[in-house]
Amino acid sequence: MTNQSGPNNTVVIHAVGDCGPRRVDYGEDPESLFAMVHKKIKEADISVCQLEEILSTRGCLQYRENPTWIGRVHPDNVKSLVFAGFDVVSNASNHCFDYGPEALLECIDVLRRNNLKVIGVGKDILEARQPAILERKGVKVGFLAYNSVAPPEYEAREGKPGCSAIHISTYYEAQEYQAGTPPKIITVAREEDVRAMEEDIRGLRRQVDVVVVVMHWGVHHIPGLIAMYQPAVGYRAIDAGADLIVGHHAHMIKGIEIYKNKVIFYSLGNFAEEVPWHLTPPPGVRALPSSAKYGRRSVQPGWERYQGEPEKRLSFMAKCTVRNKTIDRVSFLPAWINQKAEPEIVPATDERFGQVVKYMEPWCKELGTALRVEGDEVVVYPVQPGKT
Repeated sequence: MTNQSGPNNTVVIHAVGDCGPRRVDYGEDPESLFAMVHKKIKEADISVCQLEEILSTRGCLQYRENPTWIGRVHPDNVKSLVFAGFDVVSNASNHCFDYGPEALLECIDVLRRNNLKVIGVGKDILEARQPAILERKGVKVGFLAYNSVAPPEYEAREGKPGCSAIHISTYYEAQEYQAGTPPKIITVAREEDVRAMEEDIRGLRRQVDVVVVVMHWGVHHIPGLIAMYQPAVGYRAIDAGADLIVGHHAHMIKGIEIYKNKVIFYSLGNFAEEVPWHLTPPPGVRALPSSAKYGRRSVQPGWERYQGEPEKRLSFMAKCTVRNKTIDRVSFLPAWINQKAEPEIVPATDERFGQVVKYMEPWCKELGTALRVEGDEVVVYPVQPGKT
């Protein structure tokens, strides 16, 4: 694609992964969480993030098998997101209903009152499937969000608050004759949910120039692993009219794929995810499991405020450049997360930049994607036939 247009008809979109601001709960300045990145985020015309927690003081813990009790933070933590400069917030996650409908509805209200567009959740399934549409420089960009890791009853339905869910079924198939060997894990998305997503995308496609689909999906804590259903769902989203897919939930960055010249970020990783290791579970609730096998190791001294396994310190911000109402270039800006869960965009002259690129290269290569450093960005493009 040529690069002939000037800045007046160029629209830049920034996207980041999981954000879970807790500064107010710590009694600290909410602006401090994004102090090192807010200027860079605001360089975009439109920016989107994933809110992993619920901004609320209402509701009660939803007891179920392995309840997730960490998903509620004080509403004033919204000040962190506002200071960062985000325009669109996806709240569709495996924590969105941790404290029931009252908490979720308050969170949606808090975000909207602070002029943040909310996607992926709502007072019912119709609202949860509604897109956010923003216009910049005459270019209309639409956002939709979905959640494939929704616990039971977290999904929105007619008359019930929740998220826009894509349910996944899991099957296991023996791969060899020896008992006890690892099976093949087969994951399949519920067809009616995928068709609903396709309907949403086609409807949005008729209204905007660029369609961005935000996915909370995949397998967390395991480096590189992409579940079987993810490419299948991503391809169908693109076939229906999506121009870009940005995913998260894994809490670490993962590979990038290009399908029909459209980019799929399987995981943007954490960006500003503060984890309350100082809290204990409510009565009757077990502590979160800790297992090296699934990437959850003991917390290293000094990293109590962030689940600081080395690979989870690597992050990036996706950048999409739209020219003449079409995506012209997709890249990412390497980032690093410190011991207080604070992200920092690092330049190419910083050795941490190279560490992020080196980590991403093999995962991308497996998916047929190559990386090229241009200034302080890393451009993604398809591997040319015959080249490695």
